[in-house]
Amino acid sequence: MTQQQADEILRACLAELDADRDHGASELGRRALRGLGQYVAACGDLEPEALRQAARRAAERIADARPSMAPIENLAARWTAEVESTAAAPAAELASGLVRAADRLIALSRLATDGAAEQAAAEIASGATILTHSLSSTVVATFRRLADRGVRAIVSESRPLLEGHSTARRLEQMGIQTELITDAQIGWSASRADLALVGADTVLADGSVVNKAGTYLLALAMRAAGAPLWVCFESFKRSPRTAQEVELEEMPPSELGVTKPGRLSIRNVYFDITPAQLVTRWIDEESARISWSAAAD
Repeated sequence: MTQQQADEILRACLAELDADRDHGASELGRRALRGLGQYVAACGDLEPEALRQAARRAAERIADARPSMAPIENLAARWTAEVESTAAAPAAELASGLVRAADRLIALSRLATDGAAEQAAAEIASGATILTHSLSSTVVATFRRLADRGVRAIVSESRPLLEGHSTARRLEQMGIQTELITDAQIGWSASRADLALVGADTVLADGSVVNKAGTYLLALAMRAAGAPLWVCFESFKRSPRTAQEVELEEMPPSELGVTKPGRLSIRNVYFDITPAQLVTRWIDEESARISWSAAAD
């Protein structure tokens, strides 16, 4: 392949990450790694040091693609460490090693997601009613492990693109009794749930949670109802940033369906931050009872 073709692979990966509204942060982190692997494989004709430099630059661009989603940045950083640690070798051999490194990290991320789901499922009582918001692969994996234990799901639509519909369909297909509600019904539904279980796009240094907009309101509703909010996430979602440092992505206003706004100002901020004090429990692949301080490690 030519370098132009390799660059096109990278551009396509960045465009896919930017446009994707159907997958959570873990899956997009894994897609980013696949893109990096494909890119270096296409750069195999470069000299070894030129290949390393190209790989570093590509990882930097990938890491910045979705600033509200820590796994993309964290997995790209882990892959960059592989770039730095690889021994001197011909470019084709170096490229093959970096493709394998991407595959290893993808497998590690999947194992972490499964492990977090195992930890969460082990803590949830049979027959529980669980309220959830948005679409989280970790939450879906948790429900999969609960399918034969008589749990019931209440799923909010998660506007504007209604990924809650996808969550509800998946749970219904598992045989779980599932109720789909509008986001406006979260306050009413909180008192009918034994707990709320959500995923995370990023877990900040103090345990605050960046997730799809509406999670903060869900947390407030659960607190008012005297019911717990659990956050289930793979450890690649941890970030040393604070709430003041994180960027909350804003998407096109057109997603809200207003075609002729006139002078109307339209905001479509996709994520919000749930303060740590509203989270009852953090769960990752290593523990079902993480302390606030541990979330920052």
